[in-house]
Amino acid sequence: MDRWLCTFFGGYLLSFSFTAVLTWQVALLLVGSALLCFIIAHSVRSLTAVVTLIGCVLCGILWGAGNAYLSQSYALTTDWVQRTVPIALKVTEIVATRPESWQLTGSLTHIDNDPQADGLTARLNWYQPHADGPQRLPQAGEIWRLQARLKYPQGTRNQGSGFYHRYLVGQGIQVLGSIKSGQRVGGSVTWRQSLVADVQRATVNHPQADILLALLLGERFAIATETWQTVQQTGLAHLIAISGLHLSLVAGAALWLCWQGLAALTRQRQLRERLNLWRFAPAFALVAAVGYAWLAGFAIATVRALLMFSVFALHRWLGLKVSAPRQFLRAVCLVVLVEPLAPLQMGFWLSVSAVAVILLLNWRWQRYQGRIRAVKELWRFEWFITWLFVPVMLLGFAGVSTAAAVINLVIVPLVSFWVLPLALVGLLPTVLGSYAVAAAIFTLATWPLEQLWPLLEWLAQQPWQWLAAEQLPTWPWWLLSCAVVVVPLNLRYKLGAMAVLLLASAIQQQLPFKRELRVHMLDVEQGSAIVLQRQQQAFIIDTGAAWQGGLSMAERVIQPFLRQQRLQPELGLITHTDNDHQGGWQYLREAYPHLAWFGGANPSPCVAGQSGRWHDVNWRVLHPRSSRAVGNHSNNDSCVVLLEFDDFRLLVTGDIERSAERQLLAELAPLQAQVLIIAHHGSKSSSEGYFIRHVKPSVALVSRGRNNPYGQIHREVTERFQQYRIPIFDTARGGQVSVITDGKQWRVEQPFAAANGAWFDSDPLQ
Repeated sequence: MDRWLCTFFGGYLLSFSFTAVLTWQVALLLVGSALLCFIIAHSVRSLTAVVTLIGCVLCGILWGAGNAYLSQSYALTTDWVQRTVPIALKVTEIVATRPESWQLTGSLTHIDNDPQADGLTARLNWYQPHADGPQRLPQAGEIWRLQARLKYPQGTRNQGSGFYHRYLVGQGIQVLGSIKSGQRVGGSVTWRQSLVADVQRATVNHPQADILLALLLGERFAIATETWQTVQQTGLAHLIAISGLHLSLVAGAALWLCWQGLAALTRQRQLRERLNLWRFAPAFALVAAVGYAWLAGFAIATVRALLMFSVFALHRWLGLKVSAPRQFLRAVCLVVLVEPLAPLQMGFWLSVSAVAVILLLNWRWQRYQGRIRAVKELWRFEWFITWLFVPVMLLGFAGVSTAAAVINLVIVPLVSFWVLPLALVGLLPTVLGSYAVAAAIFTLATWPLEQLWPLLEWLAQQPWQWLAAEQLPTWPWWLLSCAVVVVPLNLRYKLGAMAVLLLASAIQQQLPFKRELRVHMLDVEQGSAIVLQRQQQAFIIDTGAAWQGGLSMAERVIQPFLRQQRLQPELGLITHTDNDHQGGWQYLREAYPHLAWFGGANPSPCVAGQSGRWHDVNWRVLHPRSSRAVGNHSNNDSCVVLLEFDDFRLLVTGDIERSAERQLLAELAPLQAQVLIIAHHGSKSSSEGYFIRHVKPSVALVSRGRNNPYGQIHREVTERFQQYRIPIFDTARGGQVSVITDGKQWRVEQPFAAANGAWFDSDPLQ
């Protein structure tokens, strides 16, 4: 059976490499082929093994591809987007609460009185909820009638970003939107939501209230940004959620209590042997794990841990003699059967990797002996998993904590044997309404964390403790070093191999870079952000938008991209003072204080006649010429820049409109370029035919939001470029666009477009 599961899982993973979801014709062909394989296997004994394995591979492909098809079959129609519509939402989760915004998840019952929307899962932001008067936070289980502006579930797609679109697909989010106003019209608060409210009452003014809520009920909506940063940069993020660790602790405690209780009740040896305590204790532990998962609202990460634990418990309960790796395979297959899109979530790989590391440790090294063997084994596990998870941490968090192993060695036992048990005890008086008693127990439970929290905050701020991705070797070198650690070699051979790897890495870093220029138009939704890359230096043109509360595209997209590409920005230009061009400037100025800026609201203006040379790239400002246009405040005062790298030319046009285009032509500006950045995100007020004919671009790039309310890129603009047979690369359709040139030849790449990326990276509406 395990061979079949292995091939099924291989076919399932193969389905995630497809560039598009399968059509129903291909799906029917696969179904027929799988059935034929099983018929042949049943009929022809000599071919049973091989044909059955092929059938299992096809079943795995069908399971992955079939669920991909269902996830991409969005029922949100174009009639419901880009305008404010009335909706009815049954709230299922409060994702985040901030003074300036709330984020909710729920199930739609109808949109604009159309019942066809019933069952769609939506994630909505409510900005400034108290703008029209005091507003009550919605609760899980309630039904609200809302005025909302809806959009398709698409996030930004860039190298180095968090791949929000993959997260949405993995979570089953089918609708995004923003709430304008709303009121409760029905429904009743769930019992679990009432428990959340009771815990909040018992922890009013408690300094660790947000941590307690996350540990007890898996609710992280109250965690402040500073708290998240502290736990992330000290390697404790896995503790601030009900995950496999917490579930294992509760199940282990239940197992021990059940074992001790049954052993006390069955003191006679014959009775103990007849009852076989292992047939009762695992079942009791599984029930306790299910109860704790319920407290967490059966969140995806908790369900995943519960499924894996149930497989191991079931084998123990039934007395099956199966090796740990085979049990692990069965557990992973059960997870993907219940949660078909799990591989799109980082948490799946973290959970699977953690269990795999535990199995690897038990296989690779013998158990310690002695009084402190548990501490020794925990220490070995912590440094081992920290080392192996460095590539994952670099990908998910853009950095790694150097002290994570030591910090976890102290904090994990405290949380496991002090904080969590006492906090769970405090739930009982909370449910009974004895909030004063519960508050005292919660205070006692979090006392160790309160004492250590100043130290954790100090460690999180130390540059030696949190190393950003650009300060570390690239992930292939880490994988090689992990292989050296795992392979059973003598210590001196391991040290020699590590020395060779360090030397090779140092030599590789000193090799000369290929002489090329890379121009990256980043996907910042409705806005503009361009990064020019020469070797390890960057020239930034525009910074995307920013919003109330301090969040900006510079923080979400630009800085992660710079870190992932290991770039040091040296020069910055703002073409226009509108928020969608200049919004992230303040954040980047603080993040990179030595970065030189000009244009926009900067003291150094951007006016025609300016020019310079940056790492063999010549830049010239062609517009505006008038001194009254200094500051680039209006669309037609946008800074127009021509970039030249040997024979390659690129024209950046900002938000100029027809009058500015005509002025550039009247002034005989040198506009010809192979690549044109379409002005004003594709607005119909720009990109006239005579301007396009004069620039003579081979390709055009446009940066815009997929769900923008302005109708950009406008149909007339698209038709003009089609008329001149100029292809358009659109960030809204395929994410980040990159132009790579050596000064003579050049090419355009779009890593996450449908033709290049996997099906979950492509635009389902393209």
